[in-house]
Formats: sequence, C-alpha cells, structure tokens
Amino acid sequence: MTKTKEPKIFYGWIIIIAGFLTTFAGMGVINSMSGVLLVPITEDLGFTRAEFTFHRSILFLLGACFMPLYGRLFEKFGVKKIMIITSIAIAFCIYAFSWATTLSHFYWLAVLNSIFITGISFLSVGYLIASWFEDRRGFVTGIAFAGFGIGTMIFIPISTWIYEQTDWQTVYQVIGVIVLIIVFPTTMFLVKDKPEDIGQKPYRNKEETKTIKSVEAKNISFKQALKSPVFWMLISAFFLLSIIQGGPNFNAIPFLTDIGHTEAFAALVMSGLMLAHTIGNLSLGTFFDKFGMKNGGLFLGICCIIFPLLALGAGNQIFVWLFAIFYGPASSGFVPVAVVVTYYFGGKNFALIFAVFNMAMQLGMSISGPAMAIVYDLSGSYNISWLMLTVFGVIITAFLFISFLVNKKPSKVR
Repeated sequence: MTKTKEPKIFYGWIIIIAGFLTTFAGMGVINSMSGVLLVPITEDLGFTRAEFTFHRSILFLLGACFMPLYGRLFEKFGVKKIMIITSIAIAFCIYAFSWATTLSHFYWLAVLNSIFITGISFLSVGYLIASWFEDRRGFVTGIAFAGFGIGTMIFIPISTWIYEQTDWQTVYQVIGVIVLIIVFPTTMFLVKDKPEDIGQKPYRNKEETKTIKSVEAKNISFKQALKSPVFWMLISAFFLLSIIQGGPNFNAIPFLTDIGHTEAFAALVMSGLMLAHTIGNLSLGTFFDKFGMKNGGLFLGICCIIFPLLALGAGNQIFVWLFAIFYGPASSGFVPVAVVVTYYFGGKNFALIFAVFNMAMQLGMSISGPAMAIVYDLSGSYNISWLMLTVFGVIITAFLFISFLVNKKPSKVR
C-alpha cells in the first residue's frame, strides 16, 4: 500500500496569501474609490454629500444583516464555494455603478452589493484563518487583513489618475474588472476550506500551545456569550471603533481639501493613511500576541484618542502626517476582533460570534461616513466630529481595559 506523501510546506501559509489577495482586491481596491469619487459624483449629478454617502450606509447596514447567515453558509457549504459565487457577483455590482445616474440607482445597487459583499470580506478570511491556525492568529490575521490597507493605498492614486484622465464611470468599470481577475482565480485555485481536506492539521506553535489552549478550552457557546457582561462591553467598544475607523476613511480627502490642502496632497495623505493602516494591521496583531489583551487594548485605545485630536490641527502638514500615523492602528479594528473573539470566547463558536461582532462594526461603519458628512453639511466643518471621535476613543479604552479585568476573575462558564 502506498503512503500518502505529506505536503512539504504547511498549506496555511498559502491560505494567508489567498486571504491577503482577497482583502487587497475584494475590499481595498473597492474602498479606494470612496473618498476619490465623493466630490466628483456629487458635483456631477447634483447630490449632497450626505445623500450620496447614504448608499454606503445601505451597503454596510444590510451587509451586516447577512453576516450570521454567511456564518451558517460557510459551515454548510464551505468557504470556497461561497467566495467563488460572491466574487463574480461583486465584480458585476461594482461595474454596474458606472451606469448609475440617480440616487435610487446607487441605493438599489448598494442593496444588491450588500447581499454578496460578506462573501469576500474579513468574515470569510477570518473564518479560514480560524480553521487553519490555532496559534499566532494575531500575526497571521494581521498579514491577511493588511491587504485591505495596501489595496486602498495603491489604488487611491490609481483611481484618482483614472478619474482625471477619463471620468468617474470608468473608475467603477476598471475596479470591477480588477476585482474579478484577482479574487475569482485566487479563490478558485488557492483556497482550501480545512487542513484536514489535504491531510494536514491546524498550525500550532509548541511554545504557545499551552497558553492558547487554556484560553480556548472555554469554548463558550453563543447563548453563554450573550449573558456575559464582557461580550456587551467588547461589542460596544468595537462598534465605536468602527465609527472611528469608517468616518475618517470616507471623509478624509474632502476634509483635507476643505481646509486648504490640494487634491494631490489629500490623495497622498490618504495613501499614507492606508500605509499606516497596513502597518497597524501587522503590528497590532503581533502586539496582541506578544503583550496580551490588556496592553494591546490600551495601545489601541490610546491611538483612538490621539488621532482625532491631531486632526484639529491638520492645517499644518506635520499634524496631518502624525494624524495618519496614529490613525493606522486605530483603523485596524477587524484584526483585534478576530483575536479578541478567540481569546474571550474560544474557537468552537468562532464563526457565529465573529459574525455578530462584524455586524456591530458594519453598523458603525454604515452610519459613521454619512454622520460626518451631515455634520459638515450642517456646520460647514468637521471639527465637531473630531471631538466626538475623541470621546469615543476614551470609552473604547475603558471598555477594553474593564473587559480584561472582569475576564481575569474566576468564571463558572466552561
């Protein structure tokens, strides 16, 4: 009888590459259009900023509603099949935005987009990582999720250049094609649902296994999690964190041009923001792995407090770049979510609990962009928004720290 040869390398590292490419094209490239097209579309079609950004709210809000369903679909059909279908659908949806001429067109396309977007999101990539890695999840999640920041960073100047050479419709068309030619083959040829499918086991680091296992031994059920005060403090913290992440991401370019910076400088800063976001993804995951929940939470919270305060002085270019540096870790909310869910609630019910946290974050992101735009429309300034985000940063820091202290107490839940 012939023995099956064990693969020479652990295939989980290929999964991380696939996850990176998915967040790069399926999220980052798409996100690059947000700030770039806000002013051109509203001026061309006569919408207010708040009216136009509402289509993003629809996308995030309805997308959040579908997240628990996707958790079930992943478990029933596997991630790969779902990602293949949704990558094709999302590419078509993005391309179709180029045909929009009224607000209702943008709104209905956002509804269609929301049905499929979760299939190539942080949830699908996070689910794959949870299946392939038992240890070093912070580190590998940071690498996979970094694709979002790098994709946004690279394609902001590209989207800007395409718009300057052609029109905003062409930007949508090009991005739609890019999503299809990157995400579809990545999913088709690289993604494997579970290590057991190819005769491997999830990654374990012998030095870390005892620590991780003592945490994952909890394996708290979803019903038990709902009864835990830690669950509600954490979900509140990440809801506010998503507001901090989403609002500036969508409004940074208009904000900078409004206070006197050139469009070219604003686009450069936005790329810098995404570079800082990428470094934040990588460093934050490793920071949580090496220094634990308490220190990781405090570091994240401090960044959330500092960067909005720096925005108040953004007329000075030095403050602009400091703002970008501190925004990086603060905007990396989906990395700590993946780590925190495993740490506090175990790995067995990861998909459902992670989906609910993602729902809360999608809700925050759905309201943050339009909310900042509404504040601008009413006051003619973004300063009130920056002050509110500072307050949210203080609350986030408190909730993360208290959650750690409460979790350290002996618990009967096992």
